Order: sequence, then C-alpha cells, then structure tokens
Amino acid sequence: MRHLRPAHRSPRPLPAEPHPRRHPPGPSAEHWLGTDALGRDLASRVIYAARTTVVFTIVVLISGSLVLGLGLGLLAGYRGGWVDTLIMRVGEVLAGLPTLLLMLAITAAFRTRINDVAFWLQDNTFLGSDARTFVKFSIIVFATVPFAWIGTSRIVRSQALAIREETYVLAAEAMGASSWRIIFRHILPGVLPLFVVGVSAGMAGTAGAEVTLSFLGLGIDPPTASFGSLIAAGAGPQTFERYPHLLLAPAIPVTLFFFAWNLLGDALVDLLEPRTQALR
Repeated sequence: MRHLRPAHRSPRPLPAEPHPRRHPPGPSAEHWLGTDALGRDLASRVIYAARTTVVFTIVVLISGSLVLGLGLGLLAGYRGGWVDTLIMRVGEVLAGLPTLLLMLAITAAFRTRINDVAFWLQDNTFLGSDARTFVKFSIIVFATVPFAWIGTSRIVRSQALAIREETYVLAAEAMGASSWRIIFRHILPGVLPLFVVGVSAGMAGTAGAEVTLSFLGLGIDPPTASFGSLIAAGAGPQTFERYPHLLLAPAIPVTLFFFAWNLLGDALVDLLEPRTQALR
C-alpha cells in the first residue's frame, strides 16, 4: 500500500515578531554589541540613537541659539535702552529657574495631548506612522529651546555693545543707514566668531538634555532608538549584573559622543577665537 501524500504542504512559518527573551545574548560575530530583550541588534539601535541626538542638537541650535540667541543678542546690544533691559531681564529670570525641572514639567504637561495630535497628524498628513515620534520630538525641542538662547544672547550682546561704538558703525549711522542694515551688514560679521564659539561650547549640554529626558521616560519613546531609553533599559542593578552589555553598549558610545562634541567645540574655539589666533 502506497504512502498517501498530503494534498498540500503546510506553509513555511513567518518570521516571528520581536518578543522578550529570557536571556538576551551578548556580543557575537553576528551582533557586535549583542541584542536587547526583544532580540534587536544593539549596534543598529546605537547608530539610530546617535542620529536622534544629532538631529535634536542641530534643531535646538538652529531654533534656539541661531534664531533666538543671535537675533535677541544683536537687538539688545545695538538698540540698548529698554529693549536691552527687557531681553536681558527675561533671560536672567529663565536662567535662575531650575531648567531640568521645568523641562520635565513642560514635557509631562503635554503628554496627555500627544495621542490626539499624533492620531490627527497620522490621518491628515504625510507623516503616517511616524506622527507620534514627530510629536514627541517636537515637544522636547519646545521644552529645550526657551533655555538654549540665554548664554548665546549674552555673548552676542557684549560683542555688539563694543562694535556699535566703532567708527565705521558711527559713520553708517551718520549716512542714514537703517538699523537693520547696520546690524546685519556691520555688526553681525564681527559677532559671528564669538557666536560660533559660544554655540560650540553648549553642544554637549544640548545633546545631554535629550538623553536625560529620554532616560526619565519623557523624551523619545521606544521603539524609536534614543541613548536615554537604551541606557534606562539596562540600568537596573540586577540587569547590569546579568547582562552588562545592555548598559555598556549605549553608555560607552554616548560618552564618546559627548567627548566628540567637546572636541569639536574646542577646535572651533582655536579656529575662530581672535585672541587664540593672535598668539599663533
């Protein structure tokens, strides 16, 4: 009697979705930094976390330091009077507040509205499934920008106060040049070197704000990779004792990342600082 073959073969099983593993494997030839509790490659997630931090830092520097810090510093330094007093007093009030606590309060206050805004953007814009990440990213940027312009504006203001007394600026005023022309044509070029130095000095702190908020659960949410959330996932004492790669894999790169920001700032200082150039 012949064997009866089944009418059809059973289909091949589909790849399983990521699921928690009881023992996340450590570094290997296939996964250089190991995998996390869901079986995801940590090296890939560290690279994407670096992208998140770089994009956040650039956005905050452009919106906070470049737009607010440079603009308000130039305005305060050139105009003087009540404009200077108002801008500087507002900056002093913000500088005297507990920055981290206010950032936590701002992000926590908007968390209840995240889902509503994200669902609307997902249905009505091109963002699609990335709408929630975009909303979370926008909130932590909004929480950081109000405190990112203060130091920059002080540096720009002090330089603008000195430049506005120069002969060429006084000559431009005597010839009837408008205030905006004097600011952007004559004062801005002299301010830019110190402005770049001031911004570069704060790049590591700006990146650290995103890492801190994500570590506390108020920044970028998983599954989007962030150094803060990766460190938080492996920061427990028992987790570190059993699976140290879960903490070391993101912690060592983020330390090197901050060190690289500081090196970049020092290089810009050496390149653009007038007193440094004079000593060469």
